[in-house]
Amino acid sequence: MKLDLSIPYDLSKFKSCSDKLVKEQKKVELRALKQVRSIKHNSYLHVCITLYAIYFGSTLNEAKTDLKRECDFMVYVKDNRKYLKETSKMDSKELSEFIEWIRNYSSLNGCYIPTSEEYLTNKFNIDREIDNHKKYL
Repeated sequence: MKLDLSIPYDLSKFKSCSDKLVKEQKKVELRALKQVRSIKHNSYLHVCITLYAIYFGSTLNEAKTDLKRECDFMVYVKDNRKYLKETSKMDSKELSEFIEWIRNYSSLNGCYIPTSEEYLTNKFNIDREIDNHKKYL
């Protein structure tokens, strides 16, 4: 059952159901749902990675891998081996943090990546620039 606890009716239903489960001493699983990211958010991530790739002469896969390797919170260790997190598994907050990290890291290395608002304002020109480099990506 999915409930939004900011809605009074859902909150009441949650309390009623949880009270019943406690009374019956049931085993339960309770977890918060991650905020789902939007398609626009995901598209902007790919614009950032693409602009980075164009600037540094990389393919998209190379750029994405390089960025993940440089970002501390995108690397994890399991059985003494290093792995890279998948952006497809990230929620909205995690994706925002990664995008902000990409923008800052790129800037430190001489590559300016526009904010999402700047991208939307200059979308035609930026998309044209990306299209001009598609064969190299």
